[in-house]
Amino acid sequence: MDLSAYRGYFLDAVVVHADSAAGTARISLTSEADDTAVIELFGVVHVTMNRSDAGGDFIDEAVVRDLPRTGAWPADAHHLLHLHNNDSELVWLKMTGPQEIEMVARRLTTGHRGEAGSRTNMDSPHGGGAGA
Repeated sequence: MDLSAYRGYFLDAVVVHADSAAGTARISLTSEADDTAVIELFGVVHVTMNRSDAGGDFIDEAVVRDLPRTGAWPADAHHLLHLHNNDSELVWLKMTGPQEIEMVARRLTTGHRGEAGSRTNMDSPHGGGAGA
């Protein structure tokens, strides 16, 4: 999944919900043109952020990589190997700017909200066996 369109957006909010069943995360981004993008992660198994205040940071880069159920993981994901359980494919999201965010989940979706607040242009789910 290509997230290069979010380069230059600003981090608006990061909400992580953890429970015993499955964690979720929602990352809201805004642009100077008042466009709002939403990245949602389901089945979250790992979250790191270098600061707790998420608002206003510029996004320099947003990258999603597949972490396959079987086979080799990318070399730059070796620090995440402890999450590998051969149970399912995982998705690795890394966002950099003044704030660095890293999340690993079973599935990721993206979308945009227009001025009326309705979700449009939803990308298909990424991860969990779905094609990239």
